Amino acid sequence: MSKKKEVKEEKREEKDIKKKGTIRDYWETLCLVLIYVMFARTWIFQNSNIPSGSMKDTLLVGDRLIVNSFIYGPVLSNLEKKILPVKDVHYGDIVVFKYPARPEVPFIKRVIAKEGDVVYIKNQHVFLNGKELKEPYANLPDVIKNLNVEGIEISDKSKIKELPDYLKSPDDFEVETSPGRIDLRIKSSEGEMFPFSDTFGPYLIPKGHLFVMGDNRLNSEDSRYWGSLDEKMILGKAWVIWWSYEDGDYDYLKTDARSRIQRLVSKCVHFFDKTRWGRMFSCPS
Repeated sequence: MSKKKEVKEEKREEKDIKKKGTIRDYWETLCLVLIYVMFARTWIFQNSNIPSGSMKDTLLVGDRLIVNSFIYGPVLSNLEKKILPVKDVHYGDIVVFKYPARPEVPFIKRVIAKEGDVVYIKNQHVFLNGKELKEPYANLPDVIKNLNVEGIEISDKSKIKELPDYLKSPDDFEVETSPGRIDLRIKSSEGEMFPFSDTFGPYLIPKGHLFVMGDNRLNSEDSRYWGSLDEKMILGKAWVIWWSYEDGDYDYLKTDARSRIQRLVSKCVHFFDKTRWGRMFSCPS
């Protein structure tokens, strides 16, 4: 009888060891996954929500994006750039960045010009270094698109004024504050300031800076208002739309508890009929 008891106890101990081993394996796996997710979320991918229509029709209000925050990462040598999945900012890239007037607020726009470029805008037609850009993504009425607009000749870039950076030269801007907002407008010595004037520039983009615009040109607060964007302010590149839901314009400004609860309830009730299924897992370009 004692031998049978010993055998049973040994089997029980083996089961306990296996059970503990299985639980520990699951726990270690879960910890590793959580560490990877936190690392990826912090250093590689971030989530971003489109709150306004400034990028319409490329991006719509309620699009939820995965932002690749690693792609523009700094490298120490050209070898690293060849080995690692990093690159320089390119023309046409859709980038997420810190709004210069409120760095805690992320903005998303399209890169139009880079350092050393001269930007001139006439009647919503964009000229880069004297040549008009072809912009199939620009959301403009046909009456504006079909206008015949002449650019300007760029003979000497050194004589063209640099587009100011609000963080470096705030005195070059008119500042208007309202609840939850800080609006900027570049001061002009030539007369009316944009958008009241039909021309913008010409301006030279300073070193290490970008000129960015929203695709919805008549409804976009971009470099035409708050100046050049320091590349150090970039958070990443728009990568893929993982969910798209029909939110209202500027719903994010309604931060009271009642509005938050109403939005949450609306998403639960209308998840299937207000989700734009055709936009999910598409890459904005």
